[in-house]
Amino acid sequence: MGLLSKILGAAVDRKLEQTVKSAVNSAVSGAVSSALRNVQTGNTAAPRPQTQARENPEASGFSWGPTMPAEENQFNYPGDYAAYFSHVFQEDFPEYRVTREPSGRGRAAVFTFWSPAGGKALVVEVLPESSETKKLRRECAAQRIPYLRFYHNHAGWWNTRAYVTQRVRSALN
Repeated sequence: MGLLSKILGAAVDRKLEQTVKSAVNSAVSGAVSSALRNVQTGNTAAPRPQTQARENPEASGFSWGPTMPAEENQFNYPGDYAAYFSHVFQEDFPEYRVTREPSGRGRAAVFTFWSPAGGKALVVEVLPESSETKKLRRECAAQRIPYLRFYHNHAGWWNTRAYVTQRVRSALN
């Protein structure tokens, strides 16, 4: 039972849960309809995110939802997704040397965080959502190197700066 329900009663908790479920169902329904239209019309390009700032933050999560958050994210950054991630890593983790290796798998990039002592501290892979590759993840697990994955073209996932920074910081700790 959540804190709100303890203070205001279970009805508030149920209402909040219904609101969140409704927002998620609406976003999923819209994405599915859009994908079906694209398949029917032969348009297989990646979905374009909505570009207006979020007016109703309750309808979205920390870094996901149907409308773009006002916070810096990969879709409102003036460069491509790889430049955005590089920018965030360089500014928010200056104590690490971060290198970028292009991946041999199309539109993907691999970033390696090197600790001040010189060892690999973290590997971050940024891939399209259609990727099913697990090779790098397995290699990192075998070497006991922390590994993160972000998708750069998943509709409704914005990769906000706070979200990216939080996940990377957690993986480095």
